[in-house]
Amino acid sequence: MQLSSNLRTLVNQDGGVILDLRQGKMFRLNPSGATILRLLAAGTTEKQIIDELCRLFSAEPEGASADVREFLKSLEGHQLLTYTDRNSS
Repeated sequence: MQLSSNLRTLVNQDGGVILDLRQGKMFRLNPSGATILRLLAAGTTEKQIIDELCRLFSAEPEGASADVREFLKSLEGHQLLTYTDRNSS
């Protein structure tokens, strides 16, 4: 997984913002979305992201997994995320 190079982000404890320079769109993030984005930018795997959400937000693994997959699907739908190897996702 790789975030688009056209993005500018701001992340803090209250959430975050993604600015897509190519499309001229802005997206707001809640704290868990901002955490996922920060971890994606660091090259963290989907499994590691789920584990970290469980730890930080006391989430159940099943719920965290569903939330991460939905978030990633949304990023991909807005052309903010690409998969470098579809077979590994």
